[in-house]
Amino acid sequence: MKKRNLFSIENKILIPFVSITLVAIAGLFAVFYQMEYKIKLESEGVNAQALVAYINADIDAGGYWKDPAALVKKYEETYRGEDLFIYDRDGTLLFSRRQVSGDELVLQDSSDNRLGWRIVCSMNRQALNNAFIDEQHYVILGALAMLLIIVQFSVLIAYHISSPISELSRLCTRISRVPEHSEDLVREYTRRRDEVGELAAAFQAMMERLRDYTDELSWVKTLNESIVENLPIGVVVWNGRREVIFRNARAEAMLDQTDEVDEQGRDLRTILNEMARKDAVLPTAARLRGADGKWHSYELGAWALRHPDGGDWGNLYTIDDVTYQRHMEEKLSRDEKLAYTGQLAADIAHEARNPLAGIRAGLQVVGRKLADQRDQLLCSEMLREVDRVNLLVENLLNVSRKRESEKTTVALNALSEEMGMLYSKVAENKGVTLSIEIDEDLWVLADEQELRQILINLINNSIKALSNGGRVRLCGRCGEDGVTVMVEDNGPGMDEQKLLRALRGEDGGLGLPIAQRLAEQNGGRLRFETSPGQGTRAILIFHGTGGIHHEV
Repeated sequence: MKKRNLFSIENKILIPFVSITLVAIAGLFAVFYQMEYKIKLESEGVNAQALVAYINADIDAGGYWKDPAALVKKYEETYRGEDLFIYDRDGTLLFSRRQVSGDELVLQDSSDNRLGWRIVCSMNRQALNNAFIDEQHYVILGALAMLLIIVQFSVLIAYHISSPISELSRLCTRISRVPEHSEDLVREYTRRRDEVGELAAAFQAMMERLRDYTDELSWVKTLNESIVENLPIGVVVWNGRREVIFRNARAEAMLDQTDEVDEQGRDLRTILNEMARKDAVLPTAARLRGADGKWHSYELGAWALRHPDGGDWGNLYTIDDVTYQRHMEEKLSRDEKLAYTGQLAADIAHEARNPLAGIRAGLQVVGRKLADQRDQLLCSEMLREVDRVNLLVENLLNVSRKRESEKTTVALNALSEEMGMLYSKVAENKGVTLSIEIDEDLWVLADEQELRQILINLINNSIKALSNGGRVRLCGRCGEDGVTVMVEDNGPGMDEQKLLRALRGEDGGLGLPIAQRLAEQNGGRLRFETSPGQGTRAILIFHGTGGIHHEV
């Protein structure tokens, strides 16, 4: 059973009202009691004075002073009260109806008679009070009845005043328990024409405004959450106690990639935790390598969250995957370098073509005067080299603009023999052994000049890498994936960073970037296998654009 609250609104109204009424009635009753008590004492005192005076006169005028025993007998026969006490001259009690108690109220005490007797009228205080209460019992009953009426009236007033408030309180309680039925509950009370109806109508208007405001807040909250959740960057919020209180879906996805680590072996979550622990507010860049060997670049930003009143709400961190942006920046840098190289090549070509034309003309004159067939072949090879240099100049001019490849069937056996004749003397002078292993009748569909340029660049790089001698091997074969042409050496090799710089042309040479671009233009793919101390292997693959030519 639910215990009623002592300090309910009804009791808060009733208790003060009843208390004031009780105090007022008690005060009036006390005043009335004192007045009536005083009147009774005065009345008893007058009666006692008259009785004592009568006895004194009876002794003096009646002749009882001659026969005192007759006087005593007279009052024993005629006096019916209990308040008269007669003492002789010696203080001996001659007459009384009761014993003298310790709580006596003396009303009259006189010895003014011929016998010198002491005549005393006194009352027992307890008996006097009992007699007074017995006389005033109707007054007391009337006061109690009035008190009951006033208490009942107070209860009615208290409950009448508190009823609207209590009902509204119960209405609010029911609405808080069943919010979805608030309109039905309020409508039930708005039909009333009393204060409860007015309160219910006001409460209904307030609820409607509150509901509209809550719906608007909910919409704004949902919109903000949707915006943050669908941001292309990760968002992580830490409170002032360095605890994560929010992460959007993008942040969850990036932080869960624990297989990506930087050069110090830290994953993205560890890097972010270090930023939060140091309370860093400056942007941080991170470069992580995944299990597939690919590098990903991230930018981490930090912002302090401040309360309008100056309090610290914590920090907000953003994680942005800028891998594509970095790739585009590097590509733009390479394009700018190639554009600059093309402009520089245009200036060089203007100065180089005239000397090349003179050298070529001289070689043609000398070649016609040579009798030995080997010397003539060598002179023809030198003419082709001059033409190749001239083609290189043209390629430099075309670095900044794409040239349409003229694809034909290229016999790799003849092209490889040409490469062997061209570089055999150069390799021999550097102590390098050049070997060629090409399947017979192997061909590809490509631009012959561009394919020749690719092989020249790859062989040149391998020979240059063997400063103390070594071995360079040019081989080609036809497999299920297509035609594969490979140039490998046993030189010092390269680490990953050095290879990336070489492919971007950052070490001063454009041979590898040009070879890679020409391979793509001819439908091929150029990749490298290298590591420090293990040499370098350049693998050029043409998928489905060549094979072994079979005689019919």
